[in-house]
Amino acid sequence: MTRSPAQKSACKDLKRNGQSPAITLKATYTPTSNRAGSRSLYERGLFS
Repeated sequence: MTRSPAQKSACKDLKRNGQSPAITLKATYTPTSNRAGSRSLYERGLFS
């Protein structure tokens, strides 16, 4: 997978706000809420 500049900047913003980069992945791959996003990501095996 390739990372776009937008994703990198989003990661920096989240780190500034004291949140983990994992939230960036959830927001990037799922347009839903963080809770639903984390569930679908685990189901897809991206975090296995």
